[in-house]
Amino acid sequence: MTSISALVIARNESANIAECIKSMQDIADEIIVLDGGSTDDTVNIAESLGASVVHHHEWEGYGKQRQKLQKYATKDWCVWLDADERLTPELSKEIRAFTENAKTNEILNISRANHAFGIRIRHCGYFPDRVMRVHARTYTTYNDSLVHEKLALPADAKIVNSKNSMLHYTYDTYLNMQMKQEKYAYEWARNKYAKKGRGCCFLTPFIRGGFSFLRKYIFQLGILDGRMGFLISASTSSYTFNKYLCLYQIAMERKHESGK
Repeated sequence: MTSISALVIARNESANIAECIKSMQDIADEIIVLDGGSTDDTVNIAESLGASVVHHHEWEGYGKQRQKLQKYATKDWCVWLDADERLTPELSKEIRAFTENAKTNEILNISRANHAFGIRIRHCGYFPDRVMRVHARTYTTYNDSLVHEKLALPADAKIVNSKNSMLHYTYDTYLNMQMKQEKYAYEWARNKYAKKGRGCCFLTPFIRGGFSFLRKYIFQLGILDGRMGFLISASTSSYTFNKYLCLYQIAMERKHESGK
């Protein structure tokens, strides 16, 4: 029988970490939480539920945090969850069957049933919203991206889509949504500038933000989610605007520093 390491990166997730860990206990041979400097009860809650907690307070981005955590894993397969995600019993059974029968180069690509403000969102690009979260420990790891990190895919990788979905409670309040998006916008811009070495023109934030709303609300059928679809589309438009505005700002700061 193969063994599973369940892995979670967290910081100030006392409201979420318990249900996340409990949802993994049926399939995990070990649960490891990497804490990024929590000031709430995240660590105590995780340890009380039998998880091992490692501490890495120096933040280098989501990709490198996952890389650090993976080094502590000791089992055959890695199963990754964020603190606001949950495995369902059906998905847990599917993951166990997958790890028992899959080849080393196979990666399970799991769909997410996303909830915002306690409501299941079925459009706006919120479903199936697949993420690659189950892989052989020695086969691959995450890239270095500061935000929106992904698994590095070797040439022979085979992606297998799950039949069941995990639950994702992405935002509980509008303030929480805005705070997360502001953080992600700046991290995205830093990552983009580091890779490309250039910013964007002044009009880009407006153009990208406007198109983002149309894509979510019209092309991805957010209109069918009613008022919530409009709210999410508008918020995503604001997030996109802020991403490119941050990129523009960073480029201007670098130009000023260089004296050009």
